[in-house]
Amino acid sequence: MKFMTQFTTAAALSFMLAACSDAKAPKVEAPAVKDKASKAASMKDNMPAMATKTKAVLIYADWCGSCKVLDPKIKAAQAALAGGKMPGLEFVTLDYTDKNADGFYAQAEAAGVGPAVKTYLDGTIKTGQLLLVDVDDQKIVGKVTKTLDAPQIMNALKEAVSAS
Repeated sequence: MKFMTQFTTAAALSFMLAACSDAKAPKVEAPAVKDKASKAASMKDNMPAMATKTKAVLIYADWCGSCKVLDPKIKAAQAALAGGKMPGLEFVTLDYTDKNADGFYAQAEAAGVGPAVKTYLDGTIKTGQLLLVDVDDQKIVGKVTKTLDAPQIMNALKEAVSAS
């Protein structure tokens, strides 16, 4: 309604100024009316997404046996989530395949979990684990290993998000 008031005011002002100056009034078009579906989609697109509270950080290497067991379980848990996503949770993979510690920690920094990962690993990078990191506090709030199945992983993810 506010937009229509502004539109009407602008149009009236344009016509009054044109009448006073003997100039032609500019053509003012009413905005197109969207159908309900496109309006709803537009509102959804403009709604802010829930901020990431927790990052599920997979410490991975393609030569790691534990990673080969854990990775499919994580993917199964992700697939069971609505659309593969959980509000407040983001998945990150830190690749240690080349055994480059500096590169690994640079990935962690870029992902926004550097302090938490550095503190937790304390100089010894161990692959084959999923660390659940509270983004604000930069603390590990949970850990998932290959011993858990997909439903247990989902529960761990939910608990980590609610704890963050």
